[in-house]
Amino acid sequence: MRIPTSRQRATQVDMQTAMTPLIDVVFQLLIFFICASTGHMKELLLPTDFRAGAVGAATLPELEQPLGEVSIRLKRVDEVTVAFLEGREFPDLEQLGATLRALANAATDIPVTLEIGSEVTMGDVIYVYDVCRSAKFQSVNFAVTKSGSGTKSD
Repeated sequence: MRIPTSRQRATQVDMQTAMTPLIDVVFQLLIFFICASTGHMKELLLPTDFRAGAVGAATLPELEQPLGEVSIRLKRVDEVTVAFLEGREFPDLEQLGATLRALANAATDIPVTLEIGSEVTMGDVIYVYDVCRSAKFQSVNFAVTKSGSGTKSD
């Protein structure tokens, strides 16, 4: 007995119509993910290596700086954030910014290390970091101390 050919064509048509919604869904998902992935801010706003570690004591140890490195210590004194740069005290962070811009005009390839006291507000930290980046310093890093040791950790 012979099988009618119209039935074979019907199964082929059914397979094609079954694939059409699947293809539509795949294209809609593709368009959704393309649209969802654009317009985001880069996650490299603070391209600094934050490593896990404990916050050091309230007093930061004085460490000898290698030649050609700028070290900025931020410390909270009487409800005001004070910056220390190469032995100079800056009670006004805007004066520190002017000094950093002048230093960056001389050489932007000098690495800058920020040593932050535990009482310093995050707004002041971000302000000093932004000043360093806007002065075009190529390397701005944060120093951390190991718990109880008082030395920098890598």
